Amino acid sequence: MRKPAPHKCHFSWEKYLKETAAIAAPSSCFRQSPAPPMNGFKTGMKLEAQDPRNTTSTCIATVVGLTGSRLRLRLDGSDNKNDFWRLVDSSEIQPIGSCEKNGGMLQPPLGEHI
Repeated sequence: MRKPAPHKCHFSWEKYLKETAAIAAPSSCFRQSPAPPMNGFKTGMKLEAQDPRNTTSTCIATVVGLTGSRLRLRLDGSDNKNDFWRLVDSSEIQPIGSCEKNGGMLQPPLGEHI
């Protein structure tokens, strides 16, 4: 088995944009802070999250992965095919009890009947 040849150069956005005749999106289009927020979440923590398939529903979710300031979330009762990512400071995630406190309706975990 042959080893892959090492890359002789690194990726250059400037060169790529020129070659593709593309224009970079200005930084004013991005809402993220230049310094990412601290991620104090841990795998297994529970929270309330907006269902990405039905944005009018808030569901119980579990943190199943972490990458930098991003959380990989899974709606309780779902499988890994429906996992989704949110930034730790997203308005689409809230602490447990937020729905009740704000008069919203929390959807039970998938498969649960109340």
